[in-house]
Amino acid sequence: MKAIFVHLSGSRRGNTEVFVSEKISIGTDTSNDLCFNSEMDKNTSNHHAEIQLKGCDYVLHDKGSSKGTLVNNRLVSEIVLKDGDLIEFGSGGPRIRFRIKPDDADVCKPWMEMLEDSLGIARTSPRGRLTTATAFFRQLLREAFTQSSRLFKVSAFIVLFLASGIVITFFSLQYVRLSKTAEKVRLFEIEKSVAENIIKKYSNGVCFIQGTFYFFDEETGETLMMMGRGPRGINEYTGSGFLVSADGLILTNRHIVEPWWEMEVSPYIHIGPTIKPKLEEFRAFFPGVKEPFSLKIEKISEEVDVALLRIDPRGSRMPVLELDTTGSGAVVGEPIVLLGYPAGVNAIFAKADPETVKQLFNLPFIPLVQELSNWGLIRPLSTQGHLSDVMRNRIVYDAQTTAGGSGGPIFNNKGKVIGISYGIFPGFRGSSFGVPISYGIELIKSITSTSLSKKD
Repeated sequence: MKAIFVHLSGSRRGNTEVFVSEKISIGTDTSNDLCFNSEMDKNTSNHHAEIQLKGCDYVLHDKGSSKGTLVNNRLVSEIVLKDGDLIEFGSGGPRIRFRIKPDDADVCKPWMEMLEDSLGIARTSPRGRLTTATAFFRQLLREAFTQSSRLFKVSAFIVLFLASGIVITFFSLQYVRLSKTAEKVRLFEIEKSVAENIIKKYSNGVCFIQGTFYFFDEETGETLMMMGRGPRGINEYTGSGFLVSADGLILTNRHIVEPWWEMEVSPYIHIGPTIKPKLEEFRAFFPGVKEPFSLKIEKISEEVDVALLRIDPRGSRMPVLELDTTGSGAVVGEPIVLLGYPAGVNAIFAKADPETVKQLFNLPFIPLVQELSNWGLIRPLSTQGHLSDVMRNRIVYDAQTTAGGSGGPIFNNKGKVIGISYGIFPGFRGSSFGVPISYGIELIKSITSTSLSKKD
């Protein structure tokens, strides 16, 4: 008899091991026949369990482990193992599929015993005549071809052949429906995996932009007072951006760089030719880097809501996002992932514990964001959705965002940036808008060609 362990999880995941000894000791201690890694498999005890061959049965015995031993998701102290049993060494610990392979000369169980075992398996199946019959014949086939004589194998095969006609007919009728379900599950798993990889790989390259600005009279130098804006009429805002080169280039929206662009001016301010806006604070915070980076404006698009900024990376190693340069990466109906800082400081507070919120809530806007960075709370939010439409100068998608998320990257299912988020459709959560990344690439190329011209 051979005991086969197919490792499904834990430190030995992916391995298949075969044991021919009559006693197999299991645990994290190196003296065991089957030894798990004590660092990775912390729920497994040093001397967790052992499996002994008694007659024709493999019997598992728990040796007083701290987290217990589970067979088919049921806690056991001692049990006769069946071929195909799922064993878990400690709740949440490594899981293996147990297989039994008899030698060619092994004939262990008489046919009546195999029939009883098959009926026992069938009784534990979900209720329903067809399901019970399927479980019975499946188990009977396994028993017949592992622990029986040749005569019984022939008899079992005949019975199975007759029963299989009914089963095949049933599954033929269900084939189309099951195929569609399987395809949906496959696509869901692909989307989930893509999103996880994007978040893990690129989150630290998406920055939180903090800015303040005010209006002043160019002739007198005096600032304009604005109701509800404090004594100096300061406007405070946040946005998102993302790193596109190792030397510090950042793409974002024009309305983040020039927040007064297309903004509605308050009716109680008299705007004249000498009234100008001015940025007072303009800086970026990256996840994992406590100190902010001062932002310098490199170039602003006159055609769409896109701008290019620059920082001095100061030796920091933030990931550079990969842009779709093919022009064909945005496909209607395909999944997308959006990263950014929608709702700004409020969303960051929502992720923090109440005690932290209580300590930071009353801080002024500028030192508040610095403290959030010091506490490691600046991390982008992610939302997922699908592309609804692709046009020359905009893309439409249903991944949710809001104010503060502007300037964030839009990824396709290949992990490449296909757009820059810039707006939402008021009153309808099903539509958000982005600028195709081609406009951002044009800005990058324009400053690159300018620098080359200067060198020439």
